[in-house]
Amino acid sequence: MAANSEKQHLSIVICGHVDSGKSTTTGRLIFELGGLPERELDKLKAEAERLGKGSFAFAFFMDRQKEERERGVTISCTTKEFFTEKWHYTIIDAPGHRDFIKNMITGASQADVALIMVPADGNFTTAIAKGNHKAGEIQGQTRQHSRLINLLGVKQICIGVNKMDCDTAGYKQTRYDEIGNEMKSMLVKVGWKKDFVEKNTPVMPISGWMGDNLLKKSENMTWWKGFDVEVGSEKIHVDTIYDVLDKMCRVPERPVSAPMRMPISGIYKIKGVGDVLAGRVEQGVVKPGEEVVFLPTHTVSNPCTGKVFTVEMHHSRVDFANPGDNVGLNIKGLDKNNMPRSGDVMVYKKDSTLGQTREFTAQIQILDIPNEIKVGYSPIGFVRCGRAACRVSKLTWKMGKETGGKKMEDPHSLKSNEMAEVNFQPQQPLVCDSFKNCEGLSRVAFMDGNGVVMLSLASARRAMTRVARRSECRHWTSAPCDRHQRPGQKLTETRQAN
Repeated sequence: MAANSEKQHLSIVICGHVDSGKSTTTGRLIFELGGLPERELDKLKAEAERLGKGSFAFAFFMDRQKEERERGVTISCTTKEFFTEKWHYTIIDAPGHRDFIKNMITGASQADVALIMVPADGNFTTAIAKGNHKAGEIQGQTRQHSRLINLLGVKQICIGVNKMDCDTAGYKQTRYDEIGNEMKSMLVKVGWKKDFVEKNTPVMPISGWMGDNLLKKSENMTWWKGFDVEVGSEKIHVDTIYDVLDKMCRVPERPVSAPMRMPISGIYKIKGVGDVLAGRVEQGVVKPGEEVVFLPTHTVSNPCTGKVFTVEMHHSRVDFANPGDNVGLNIKGLDKNNMPRSGDVMVYKKDSTLGQTREFTAQIQILDIPNEIKVGYSPIGFVRCGRAACRVSKLTWKMGKETGGKKMEDPHSLKSNEMAEVNFQPQQPLVCDSFKNCEGLSRVAFMDGNGVVMLSLASARRAMTRVARRSECRHWTSAPCDRHQRPGQKLTETRQAN
């Protein structure tokens, strides 16, 4: 394999409500592209039959965990690769169950393209349900995912109206039209621009299980004439999901010359190799031989440093990794007593422009929430793979129906569907950045329980250098920590704004 393969790299996330057929469609697509050998498919079919889930054979290719197969739902994000005529894709199958929305955020934050799946069977209404906190109604995950991928910066999307082979749909155009119109309306309501939805978002009738309109135009839907999509100044005609992936999708402009940033999504000990860290390069270039640090685990008094030994993409060694590449790095020289953690951001040791965030200012969009938000409220903030409770420390202004669409300075509280500028103080170690410095690390999603309550873009941040012992605060990526600041802990601050 030459440096990074001859084809440019794109990442696609498959998202949507539980049981919308994401894993099955993904498995079938890879099978038809030659990435799943017939012999392995036979084994998967036998395993599915043994568990009484005969129709889950393709899904089992993506759902490897024992619990996933027994429950029939995707829990973690799974990645595979495939190639179209133009592009080299990493495909990310994200969980659709609301209990695993945190895992979905991790997966979607690594994507350039999103395929939003919605079922044409009776589950469609549940998938796009608005939800109502006060009435105890749960929001559909297709709706929530559609909103999240917008915040996370995914700029190329496609709607897959799946299960067109089911009894409810029966391959009929009327069912496709009904769902397509509802989906377009929903996308606009959750924040996508109407013009983008109408002109740049194909709505494809498919059957992941039967293979309709995946690689070849379906003979079961003779009424389907394809979809014309505007891509820049071009008009592209697409008949199948493959057409969308190969003809419509483009490699975004990558910030190659920016300071290197790579959020870490997984840490593994590989026999005979050593420590392997997985993640997606956000910006800059990752090269072997460079010394790196991992923030916020790294502190002055308790370093977390290493050296990049090798870079691999899908089990093949490459000379370097560019922005957008999902890679595994063999890192040498890590301190076993202070290892990197999932959620850390890897930067070069010589780069001092990023540090642990003490406070950040963000413009936020409030979603449907049961109560008002006031100073002191502390939801969990997600920045790429990192997370921490973030306390609202100041409400600068807000705008909404109550204010007549004008800015109200120094508001007492925030309500559903309002926009605002807010200061947040992370209650555990966290790294974010301003939109100007690093777009990916400026996008913060806030959750309370299993629901997303706010979406935001950081416009400024204050960093701090901790010189206290790391033992003061541990495991911040998954659990709250009540010892995040102790007497004697020295802080030095720098403010960065765009």
